[in-house]
Amino acid sequence: MSSTLATTMSSQPAIRVKASQKRSLETKKGILDAAEKLFSEWGFYGTSMRDITALSGSRISLCYYHFGTKDDVLQAVVDRRAEEHMEYMLASLGRAVAAHQESVPVGVLVEAYVRPCLERHHNSGSGWRNYVRLLAHLASESASSEYAKKFFQYDSVNEAFFAEFKRSLPEADDVSIHWAFYFLQTANINLLLDTHLADHQSEGQCNSSDIELVIESVKRFFHAGFGGMLNTAT
Repeated sequence: MSSTLATTMSSQPAIRVKASQKRSLETKKGILDAAEKLFSEWGFYGTSMRDITALSGSRISLCYYHFGTKDDVLQAVVDRRAEEHMEYMLASLGRAVAAHQESVPVGVLVEAYVRPCLERHHNSGSGWRNYVRLLAHLASESASSEYAKKFFQYDSVNEAFFAEFKRSLPEADDVSIHWAFYFLQTANINLLLDTHLADHQSEGQCNSSDIELVIESVKRFFHAGFGGMLNTAT
């Protein structure tokens, strides 16, 4: 056997392994992309494993092989973009803090919180749009379920924003700030779920797809809202 032939034959198993690994990665990505899209549209409870595999074009056995249960698929979907998205939101907060010598104006903090999510939703492609809508679904679904734990890894982001709101409103008590921040979060969730309630109720006078208009409206409302909490602080 020539040395060239021997080298060729010995390299074939490695080629087959690499091809197999590539197919495996492509299968996993397809499953995650499909799950992300379906979870973002129908929520966790409205999506089945068969829905996911049908959209991804994979066998259900492969979905179980690569991820396990539907809970595991959800966790993998959330984790896949979590670090990048958390860094994106914290960078937004960091820019707001760096731009001000002392405390950050409330309106600036409000914008720093909602803008990254709305930009992901509208300007960063279907994958990110699906992801932030999924986070909104998880936040709204988790109120009375065990799936709240899927959202807890974002606690560090919320804690960082809360700390800055507290620094900006030193006369307000923690409970008042928690309530105001909660109302801001629920408004953000509603926007990311594409309910378009304002559009319908205003008969088209409001446009929730206009990011800059939405951000300015949210800033005005919550600037007054957070300030109003000072009147109720004890």
